[in-house]
Amino acid sequence: MSERERDVRRARSRISDEQLIAFLRAIRDDEAVFAAQLINEQLDKGESLDAIFCTGDEFGFLLDVKRRSGSNFQIFFGCHAAPLAGDAATWKVQFDGRGQVESVEGSDYMIS
Repeated sequence: MSERERDVRRARSRISDEQLIAFLRAIRDDEAVFAAQLINEQLDKGESLDAIFCTGDEFGFLLDVKRRSGSNFQIFFGCHAAPLAGDAATWKVQFDGRGQVESVEGSDYMIS
């Protein structure tokens, strides 16, 4: 298991799969982060989060999740496609009582 995969597993333990998918769907049209479009294409094909995130490779999707309070999270998401290629951003996310995204605000966009 790669370090990237260990980091993703740790992050996924802090958020439900339903909330993570709701977040990924909410950022689907964020053109500043191509990784958002890529992961949604895989979700559209019916791929599981495990299959998408846990490739056993050092390259792939990145994820870090921090719960700020109750249903407020800070989520870092992106893709490390090659040694010097990828993109990512950090979002402030508020979920409602059903785990759906109430608000999402991106910041700290990165591309290489």
